[in-house]
Amino acid sequence: MNKRIIAIALLVALLTALSACGGPSTPAPTTAPAAATKAPAAAATTAPAVATTAPKATVTRGGTLRVGLDSDLTTMDPHLSTAAVDRQVYQSMYNPLVRLDKDLTLKPELAEKWEFTDSTTLVFTLRKGVKFHDGTDFNAKAVKINFDRMMNPDTKSLRAAEISSVKEVQIPDDYTVKLILKAPNAALLAALSDRAGMIISPAAIEKYGKDLARNPVGTGPFQFVEWVKDDHLTVKKFDGYWEKGADGQSLPYLDQVTYKPVTDATVRLTSLKTGTLDMINAIAPKDVAGMRGSKDPLLDQVTGLGYQALNTNDAKAPFDKVEARQALNYALDRDAIANNVLFGTVTAGQGPIPPSSWAYDASVNIYKRDVAKSKELLQKAGLTLPVKFPCMIVNSPEAQLLGQALKEQLAEGGFDMDIQLLDFPTALAKQTAKDYVCFQIGWSGRPDPDGNVYSFLYTNAPSNSYNYSNKTVDDLLDKTRTTYDQAQRKGFYAEALKTANQDGAVAYLYWPSDFKAWGAKVNGYLHVPDGMIRTKEMWLAK
Repeated sequence: MNKRIIAIALLVALLTALSACGGPSTPAPTTAPAAATKAPAAAATTAPAVATTAPKATVTRGGTLRVGLDSDLTTMDPHLSTAAVDRQVYQSMYNPLVRLDKDLTLKPELAEKWEFTDSTTLVFTLRKGVKFHDGTDFNAKAVKINFDRMMNPDTKSLRAAEISSVKEVQIPDDYTVKLILKAPNAALLAALSDRAGMIISPAAIEKYGKDLARNPVGTGPFQFVEWVKDDHLTVKKFDGYWEKGADGQSLPYLDQVTYKPVTDATVRLTSLKTGTLDMINAIAPKDVAGMRGSKDPLLDQVTGLGYQALNTNDAKAPFDKVEARQALNYALDRDAIANNVLFGTVTAGQGPIPPSSWAYDASVNIYKRDVAKSKELLQKAGLTLPVKFPCMIVNSPEAQLLGQALKEQLAEGGFDMDIQLLDFPTALAKQTAKDYVCFQIGWSGRPDPDGNVYSFLYTNAPSNSYNYSNKTVDDLLDKTRTTYDQAQRKGFYAEALKTANQDGAVAYLYWPSDFKAWGAKVNGYLHVPDGMIRTKEMWLAK
């Protein structure tokens, strides 16, 4: 890496702001999965009556938590959301059917317990006495209405792919939901810990229709107050919330939470240090070393679940040629990006499954930088060097600087990357419409590897904006869903990803860590590797 890139690196900030895009909703995969090779085990225990994380000191109730976000919010409808930043707010307003613990273990939330009665029947027993913010009862009918909404093609729900294995939702009684699956799905429960499992008030769905995105109504600890685009979103304590705290009293502890988009990483951190904000959801890599050991503000890091990549469109020149996609991969110096540009705060890699996952396999890292090989492949494809192509880069300072670093690396491999600066929503929309050649973007990650792989690499899947298609990969990914044996699933993922990498399906760059920082007054934060801010047990010391 040359001196210019190293100088650029000093200003590069957090890139996870660019994560978590998705594609349009499409029907379920066309290839029917095979039968499961092993029956699933029954799961779940009865939900605890009180919160599992006890505060370390006497709780102080009341106050407003001010959270700085690295991007503006896009929608408060979890069934339609495409942006990672939206997920930072959802846990305050919605409960999912199941939740993730800090070790990524699935725990009861709106569902008290669940059981696979056979490989294609999943039965939930729902919690009683839960109300939506508008007074509507939470029950089996509400869950069915939510699933039917996500499964309806007219909704264009981004969650449709996550629950595409569901054939039918039955409600034997008011607090039992039976999911009848088309085929076994080893990843379904994990998907229901996120937006696909968040239940919206059926009365609100009917009342607001398409305006639900601006009028969210869930069962969560806080209820919606107002959303001023580009400025703030405020939620207030829901007095009818069902869950108890460690003191045996109702959650949440806070009176109110205000989320403010602060896209400039330096301004965001300065606001935290000066007390204008109480917590921020992202730290620039350049600031991480200086924050370590600080008591106010505090810095916390967990291994993330996502990845960052250069997405290329197989239907657009020059990446309609496999040699060009392979050349792009050979031209990238991922270690230099990780160590010199991002200050060692990320792990260089070539796949969508991070090393923290049980499904990680290092053998998928098949590319070692070779700029001569890159040029050779481009010439073999009949392309004239330098091969010029446009690449969408989000117009934040941090993304622009990374884009410049990538441009210089690729130039050494025979490319001329023309940076196209766009705002995040516009770039995301163009990717969803497959109206792009290249886009530097990432994915915030899911606890089951299916959430990082299937919808992106399966032929015609909702998030497969690359137009990538390989029947061998499709067949292997079907097996990852229909096989409940974890060791077998890991082998199928490794084989599929090595094949996809050989095709140059995506130029993966690295796996980020998740950083959060908060002031000394903030207590009770549980940092789950999915990166979502859970506010129900947080409180502010006086």
